Amino acid sequence: MPELTEEQAVKKRQELVELGYCVVPGVLRGSLLERMRQFTNQLFERKAVDPRYRYQGSDFHIASKRLWEKRKSGEYSELVDELVDLPEAWEACRRIGLEHQRPDDTIIVLSKPAYGPPLYWHQDLMNWNHPESASPWPTRVFLSYYMTDTTLENGCLRAIPGTHRKRIPLHDHLPPAHGPEIQAIRDLSHPAFQDHPDAVDLPVRGGDLVINDARLLHGARANRTPQRRTLVLQWHSIFEFPKPPSWWDGEIPDAVRNHDPDVKYERSRTPSMYLR
Repeated sequence: MPELTEEQAVKKRQELVELGYCVVPGVLRGSLLERMRQFTNQLFERKAVDPRYRYQGSDFHIASKRLWEKRKSGEYSELVDELVDLPEAWEACRRIGLEHQRPDDTIIVLSKPAYGPPLYWHQDLMNWNHPESASPWPTRVFLSYYMTDTTLENGCLRAIPGTHRKRIPLHDHLPPAHGPEIQAIRDLSHPAFQDHPDAVDLPVRGGDLVINDARLLHGARANRTPQRRTLVLQWHSIFEFPKPPSWWDGEIPDAVRNHDPDVKYERSRTPSMYLR
């Protein structure tokens, strides 16, 4: 992967802050990409997908070996350590300006099975009651790699730009992300599955790095092909809230500036007053 120039990196940073996502081409490639493809294919051969996750396609959590050695539970693979530690990804994130990066040390294997349904609109932040959700810069991101090229036909990612920082009417019609209510929807005419005038499709090449703000409304198209479309996702916390990034020169909301670290907030997947 050619290194991002300073100009390219600043553009990616602006996209992440303003749109809620950015794509860095060709980060995962070569032997590791092929081994991840083989690993995920074998995973689907030996593990049944829970029917609850028909819209996500799967929800397999695999720990790094170093995390497993601390917990001694669940499934692990040293491939996860390789992916989380991937130098090309860390260098891209460093150039973009994702400071104080702290990975969860796990991956989530998601899929769009052959002829699988679309993934509903949702956002993934679980801390909406906390003032960090009012931050104009991201504090929680997921780094994604698709194992194959994605298209409108096989279930590419979709996003509604700017919805990580701006409330739209759709927010008020969505059940909490990945909860039993949204998983139980059978009628694809529900707003969670409907097209949106501001939505954009984000087809990428296999191995491209996709970085998304956890607050962003996103989903995926249906897979209308006979091949599975697989995604490997990892979560990272970034920056040291409430301290802004070193490059931040914009306004800082009062909720962030006046944050009291001693106050405890109940976790919630429902966007709060901080999303305006």
